[in-house]
Amino acid sequence: MMISPKRIVFFCFFFSLCVAELHGATDSEISFWDTVKDLKQRLELTEAQVQSLKSQNEDLEKQVEKITKELKTVVAFTATLQTENLHEVIGPFPEDFTLKYENVITNDGIAYDPNTGMFTAPVKGVYFFTFVIFNPWKNATGAKLMKNGEMVVSASDNPPGEDTEDTTSNSVTLLLEPSDTVYMQMFANRAVYTDGNRRNTFSGFLLSAK
Repeated sequence: MMISPKRIVFFCFFFSLCVAELHGATDSEISFWDTVKDLKQRLELTEAQVQSLKSQNEDLEKQVEKITKELKTVVAFTATLQTENLHEVIGPFPEDFTLKYENVITNDGIAYDPNTGMFTAPVKGVYFFTFVIFNPWKNATGAKLMKNGEMVVSASDNPPGEDTEDTTSNSVTLLLEPSDTVYMQMFANRAVYTDGNRRNTFSGFLLSAK
């Protein structure tokens, strides 16, 4: 059976079209999977960025919570030995004596206990403390600021001269942990004079929470 030249040309052309179509489909398929792979990589990168932003947001929330807590934490106190207009000499004693500043003027945060004379740190932070001791007429005076049973700073004064009245004082900043205690002790064989004029003071306040 003879095939005409026209049919041969037609079949050749048709075959060429089929090959071209198959080649095009293969290229399209490759391009599709490349796109899928690229999108998957982008999605993974986006998920990683979202996770990173989530962690950063959690850190920022913790910092804001901490700062808010610090701003709300107010600790400050001032107390004196006595309010009554009574002339009283405290001491001298043969041993160091813890002074109890019973007249509380300020006690924001309720960290100072007038029954024991002790300040107990409610939070970790840097605190400032100061005290003033009034010197009795003919007795030497002296006191020390204590932290957890150890002396930090002190102040003392010999018996006054002709004026018969002297005061002595000292101040300090301390880094305290929660439950650390700070209080005042009068040195052994020393005395403090009080007459209701509130010249013997013990004060402290929180400078910065940590």
